[in-house]
Formats: sequence, structure tokens, C-alpha cells
Amino acid sequence: MRATPTRVPRDSYPIAATALAYDPELLLDSPSLAETSAAAEHVAPDTDGQQILFAPAIQSRVIPFDQLTSATVRESIQARIAQTRPSPVRTGKVEVSPRRNKKSRPQEGQQNLDFLNTHDIISTPESPIQCAAPVAPPALRLNAALLDGLVIAVGATLFLAVVRLVTGDLPLDKHALGGYAAGLFAITLAYKLVWCFANFDTFGMRVTGLRLVDLDGNPAPATRRLLRALSSFLSLGAVGLGLIWTFADPDGLAWHDQISGTFPTFTEE
Repeated sequence: MRATPTRVPRDSYPIAATALAYDPELLLDSPSLAETSAAAEHVAPDTDGQQILFAPAIQSRVIPFDQLTSATVRESIQARIAQTRPSPVRTGKVEVSPRRNKKSRPQEGQQNLDFLNTHDIISTPESPIQCAAPVAPPALRLNAALLDGLVIAVGATLFLAVVRLVTGDLPLDKHALGGYAAGLFAITLAYKLVWCFANFDTFGMRVTGLRLVDLDGNPAPATRRLLRALSSFLSLGAVGLGLIWTFADPDGLAWHDQISGTFPTFTEE
């Protein structure tokens, strides 16, 4: 601590507030600084035998800017930046091969966990028919419908005959054709309602050996017969699509069959 060199002023100590900054090169070149440095290196040990552990720093610790701006340093700095800089992102169309759906095959002796109860899954929808009675084939049902249509045609003929007797002629103008269509619809509806309220099968079904039952196999009540009669107009009004649905349905049921919950089957006899 005693051998530490003292502050070396230029001319006097302390420095005035308006004095200029020191020039390190002039200080190092000055004879007073050189003598002080040499004296610091050859300081006699303390009388108590204590020696200096660290030699005083003579060299300047300030790195001049000229060394940082040299060509060699700049090239080394640029090389480091180039190494640490991330590579640019590649852009372009990448072709990916389609994945193949490879089904994993269980190993021999390995059991599969049945979470979805695959053995209980039904591939086809369950039939709404809860009885063992078969549904009448479309051909037989068509025969029954033709016989009922024949009865309705007889009733329409009688209606025209009455009009002919009352008016003396059958007009064919626009109003008359509308009246004929309304009369034919009324006769058809009345024919169906008579059998519904009577809770009997129609004439065509009885002749062809058919009977009307519900989905449980019981004789259809009057309310279901009435619903079936009204929904049959829907099957006919949709350009006959409700009747054609018989060939697409797995049970062979038409629209009015599904709406009313009834279907024609064979008689027990």
C-alpha cells in the first residue's frame, strides 16, 4: 500500500477546474512518470518484513479505437456475424407423398379393447314392425287399389248421370270441369271415410285377402285408419312418390303406411 505511486500532475497539485485533460502519451513520456515507475518496481521492503503482493499497473487499460477499426478485426467480426446469422427460410413447392392408411394389425395373442361395443352395432336400421306379420307385396296391394278405384269410378259415373238428368247436358267449360274434379274428390274421400268410421277393411282389400294391422300386428283402430286415409292423399299428391317409396323401403312400406303406423298383410285364413 505504501509503494503505490502517487498521482502525477503536470505541473502542480491540485489541478485547477479549468485545466485540460491529461495526454496519456505525454505522461508516459515524461521523465517524472518514468522515474516514479522505476522507483515503484525497486521499492525496498517494509521494515516489518511485509512485501507488496501486486505490482502497480503501468500500462493503460483504455483500448484505443484504432485497434477496433483495423481491417483484421472487422473481418473477424463479420465472420462471427455470418456464422451466428440464421439461414434464410426456403420457399417453394414441396411435394409430399400421400400417406397410406395402414391398419395396425394386432399381434398374435393380443386382445383388443372394445370401447364402442362393436358386437352390439347393427349394420342395418331396426325395422319398426314389431310383429311377425309379413307386409303384402306391392302387386297385391295394387290389385286392391284398382278394385277400390273401380268402386269409386262407379260412384263418379252415377254422379255424372245425376248431373246429366238434372241439367239435361254435360257442359265441358272451365267451371264445369272444376266442378267434376271437386265431385270426384268428394266421392273418393267419402268412400274412404265410410270404411274408416265403420272400422272395416275396404272392398278391394277384402277381395284380395288382405287386412290392415298396426305395427304390433293388432287390427288397426278407426283413428289409425282415418290417418291412413288422409295421408294417402299426400302419397298421391307428391306425383306418386309416396307409393314409389314402397320399392325403396327395406320393409316395403309407403308414406301413408309409415305415417299411420299401419300396413296391409295377409288374412289369417
